[in-house]
Amino acid sequence: MNTQPLANLELLFAFEEWAEPRGYDLSQAHEEGGFLNMETRNAWLGFEAAHGPAGCRPSGQQLYAHLKKSSEYAHQTDKLFEVRVDKAPYDDYVVHGGPGGVYRLRDVNFYVIEDGKQYRLG
Repeated sequence: MNTQPLANLELLFAFEEWAEPRGYDLSQAHEEGGFLNMETRNAWLGFEAAHGPAGCRPSGQQLYAHLKKSSEYAHQTDKLFEVRVDKAPYDDYVVHGGPGGVYRLRDVNFYVIEDGKQYRLG
C-alpha cells in the first residue's frame, strides 16, 4: 500500500510518464491502490517522496506551453504541457518540455494556470 492514496492523479500521471519509457510494470492492485510489481512499487515510493510535500519541488509558478497552429510541430499535440526555458541544446530551441522535448520560442504560446484557470502570457 502506498503512503498516500493514488488519488493524487497529477503525481501518478507524472510517475507513469517517467516510469513507462523505463520499462516499469504499471499494473496496479485495485483493492490496495498500489502497484503489483515490487520494483515499480519501490520506484513509486521514491518518486512520491521526491515530488511530495517534503520533496524537491520548483518554487514559483509552473510555466506551460501550447504549440502554435503555425508551428511545424503543431501536429504533435493540441494540449498544454509543462515547460522550462533554458540553454538551447542546439540552434535556438530554448523551450524544454512537451512531446518533442525542445522547441523554439516562435513555436509556442506560454501559459500559467492559477486556480484551475489558464492565463496566456504575452
